[in-house]
Formats: sequence, C-alpha cells, structure tokens
Amino acid sequence: MIEPYMGRQRRRRPTWGLWAGAALVAAFFVALWVVSQFKPKDPGSRAVRYVTVAPGSTADEVALTLQRAGVIKSVWPFEILSRWDKSSTRLTAGVYRLSPSMPLSTILDKITRGETAVVRVAIPEGATVQEIVARLVRAHIGHLNQYQALERHPLPGMPAPAKGVRDPLEGYLFPATYSFPYGTTPREALTTMWRTFQHRVEKGLYAHSHSKLTLAQWVTLASIVQAEDSSGTQATDVAAVFYNRLAAGMRFQSDATVRYAIGHPVAGGLTLNDLTVASPYNTYQHAGLPPGPIDNPGLAILKASLRPARVSYLYFLSLRNGQILFATTYQQHLANIAKANATHGQ
Repeated sequence: MIEPYMGRQRRRRPTWGLWAGAALVAAFFVALWVVSQFKPKDPGSRAVRYVTVAPGSTADEVALTLQRAGVIKSVWPFEILSRWDKSSTRLTAGVYRLSPSMPLSTILDKITRGETAVVRVAIPEGATVQEIVARLVRAHIGHLNQYQALERHPLPGMPAPAKGVRDPLEGYLFPATYSFPYGTTPREALTTMWRTFQHRVEKGLYAHSHSKLTLAQWVTLASIVQAEDSSGTQATDVAAVFYNRLAAGMRFQSDATVRYAIGHPVAGGLTLNDLTVASPYNTYQHAGLPPGPIDNPGLAILKASLRPARVSYLYFLSLRNGQILFATTYQQHLANIAKANATHGQ
C-alpha cells in the first residue's frame, strides 16, 4: 500500500542558539558601554570646573558631586574604582580644578593626593602695593574695593605707620611667586605675603643684623635702593651713598621718591616742576628718610642695604644702559653729568 505524500517537512532548529548569539551581542555592547563610562566625559572639552569636596565626604557623595558638576558621566564608575584601589578612604577635602576631558582615574588620583586648585601669582621685586593689588585682582583674588579697605591699616604685627605714610602695607609684602589655594580672600593673600616677610626678612635678616636703623627705616632705605638700582648689581654702593648722606645730614635727592610722591607713572626724566611736588616723600625738599617705604624690595636688595659698601660716595648718576656713576665730591658728580651728556646718557 502506497502511503499518500505528505509534503516536505521542516526540521525545527533549536532556539537556544539564537538566544545565545543575541546574549553575546548584548554582552559585547554592554561591555563597551561599561568601559565608556570610565573614559572622559568629553575628551575634547576645554571647560574647567572648580569642584568642592566637603570634609568627611564619602566616595558616593564625592561621585554625586562630580556628576552634578558635569565632570564625570556616571556615579557608579567612580564608586567602583575608588573601592577597587582602596582610595575611597583617602579622599581629601578641598577645591579641585577639574575638566570633563580628564580620565576618571586622573580625577580620582587628584582628589586622593589632595592636589587642590591653586592660583599662582608672581610678585616682582620692587612692586608697589598698588601694583601687587592689580596682579591679585587680575588673578581673581578679590575685588579692588576690598583691597582699598584693607590698605588703610597695617596688618597685625606690622610696624605702626609714621605720620604721612601713604600706604601702611608698603614695604612689607614680600615679593615672590605664590600659590594661593582657590578661594583665597584678599586679606588671606596679603597676610601670606606679610608672614613671608616676617619669616624671611624680619626674623631671617633683621633680627641678626644689629642694625642701628629701625625695621621701618631699614626697609624704607632698601625700597629706595631697589627703585634706583633694580638690577641690584651695584646695590651695596647705592646703599652706601644713602647711608653716607644720612650720616652727613644731606637730603637724599632721590628721583625714585619723587616719582612715588607724584603717585602716577611719569614717562622719561623728571622736570624741575616735578621736583617741587608737595609731599613728605619728596626727598629733594625734605631731609632724611621719607615717612615710609616706596615699594616692596627683594631679598638681595634688603641684604645689600644691611651691609653697604665701605666707600665715601655721596653722589651717583644712573645711565640709560643701567650703569651707575659714583662720586665723592660734587665736582666729581658734575664731571659725571658732563660725561653722561656727552654720550647722550648711554
């Protein structure tokens, strides 16, 4: 008996193979996504975020802070990484300068090491308080009006200003390159400079000098030397001139003090009219030291002003090329002036 034709029958393929393949594909993409979460949020970003890690923050809290600041993609990668390398217990409080372009490992390393954000400000030797304030303001450390209020009174421990002192802080803000923590206030910045002066100058130099000058007098004299010989190459000779004039009761007749008295930059040489400016800082009109420093001298000039050269010079003339001509008598000084004029001050 011939059985009827039932048609071609299809064999049913097992479905587990399809599911396994789909699972592998899904796992592959999940793995890619997981790996991507540990990479920078925005590799090409130039944005900067200042992020505050509060004292006692847990890894979870820090991660949430970073995510809200837009620095990392997700919370959990930071949590996992900080626990994996056991850095979750070593997170340091502070303000951090971070960017979405940073790898997660770099961000964690900064917070673990305590590499908090700093603002670097270079204060050159011979800068006045007004010039220092301008640099601090440009570095976003406070506003001008905040400094104006602080400048009216000396900081704790500073010499009491003599009558006629324009700025009680002048002379006592040590010139150096400072790294201020982000968020430093104007008072904190000025106090740091004053404390540096106390440590390096007052205690480091003056306390062991046996100088006959008071601290204020010495710094005032040094500030004039700084202005007259900014290079410091002949500072001990310049200092000697002022010591000799002081001992002889002569007026300093320093152009630098007149420029300070005028109170604004003067291009070129001073005129005869400039020399008559009414100010206690005008050493053409007033004998002896001015009431206070005219700038903030550097360490080398301060040292030179403690140990002036043993010379009898009473006069000096600064040439345009930086050379300084010294003289003991007025006749010698006139000869130096004639020499300078003959060479056009070169």
